[in-house]
Amino acid sequence: MDKPADNKFIFQLNNQGRSADFFVLYIFCFFALLAASCVFIFTNLNLLLFISIVLTLLFITIFHLYKPSYFELLVSETSFTINYYSVATALKNYHTVEIEHGSFKGFEVRKRYAGLQKQLILTIGSKLGLADYPPISISILRKNELSQVITVLTKIKNQEI
Repeated sequence: MDKPADNKFIFQLNNQGRSADFFVLYIFCFFALLAASCVFIFTNLNLLLFISIVLTLLFITIFHLYKPSYFELLVSETSFTINYYSVATALKNYHTVEIEHGSFKGFEVRKRYAGLQKQLILTIGSKLGLADYPPISISILRKNELSQVITVLTKIKNQEI
């Protein structure tokens, strides 16, 4: 039987608790609005039914614009890995980005929709020039977590790690 690889990370960060809270909030609000709509249908309260439908659509739209995601950053001595997936859907699509320290050239934090959505754009160097990875949602990272991510990525970019 093979021994598992001994991964020694010099930095680890994830928002598992907060992303789980957002998923529970998403499910709870969806079912609460659905239940309210059913009650309004059976009691023939058409105005309240219309209001609950509008609120449901507004909630789903804002939640998906916010794009809450699980985010994990693992840094080793030679590379770093980012694991992420959206918590705004029941069908999770897991993604992993692994970048060697030497090929990492920079990053950018973008804000969209009046600051509602924050995205991390990673840039690497390749034989053909610089290339950007697709945006990674970091909307539900707390300020201190975001500053830790920025500090670590800056150190990697400046080859201090």
